[in-house]
Amino acid sequence: MKTPLARPVLPTLLFALILAGCGGGGSSGLQPQIAASAEVLQPGDAGYERAVIGSAVKAAGQGGVSEGMVIRIVQDIPVWRMWNGPARLDARGNTNRMGGWWSYDPPKGTVQQYRAASAICNGWTDLTWVAKCTLKAGSIVVVGPGQSVSAQTCGDPTGLENYAANPVDWQLYIDKPWARSAELVCPDASADYEADPADISRPRKSGS
Repeated sequence: MKTPLARPVLPTLLFALILAGCGGGGSSGLQPQIAASAEVLQPGDAGYERAVIGSAVKAAGQGGVSEGMVIRIVQDIPVWRMWNGPARLDARGNTNRMGGWWSYDPPKGTVQQYRAASAICNGWTDLTWVAKCTLKAGSIVVVGPGQSVSAQTCGDPTGLENYAANPVDWQLYIDKPWARSAELVCPDASADYEADPADISRPRKSGS
C-alpha cells in the first residue's frame, strides 16, 4: 500500500483495552490463534527495526493497520495471501503474489466479504487466487487490526468505495517479502488455487 507513513492513531493504553475486548491473547495482547506462536518485541529489542512498523501503521482512511505490534515468530505458522493469479503481470513482468500483506487466518466467505473485512480496494488486487506459505520461526513482522480506507485512498472519484476499520480481523505485514525467502517459504505458484468467488476457502470449479 503506497501511502504516507503515519504514527499510531490510538494511545497505547486505549489500544490495550481494545485488544482485551477483541479476544486478545492474555498479557501479550496477541490474538489466541497466534499467541502461542509469537512473542511481542519492544522498541530497542534485537531485530525490532526489521519489522519496519512505520510502513504498516497508517492514519485513518489510509489502510494498513491502525495500531501495530512487532512480533517474532517462535514456531512456524501458515500464512495466506490473495492475489491476481499467474496470468496477470505488471509492467515489469511480475505478479503481485509476493506483496507485504498477509493473514494468519485462512481466507473465508465471499470475495466481497473478504475485501470488506480486510479493507482492500478494488484497484489494489483482484482477490482471485489464494497462496499459502510458511512464515518461519525467527521471522519478525507486524500484526494489528485493520485500518479504515477512504474513497480517496481507493482512487474512487464517486466516493462510494470505502472501508471501515476492523478490530477483529487482524492483518500481518511482512516488509519486502521477496527479499526474505528464508523467512517466508512459499511453494511454487502451481500449488496455489483459483478461489471460488462465493466461497474463497475452496477452489473454483472448472468451467464456472
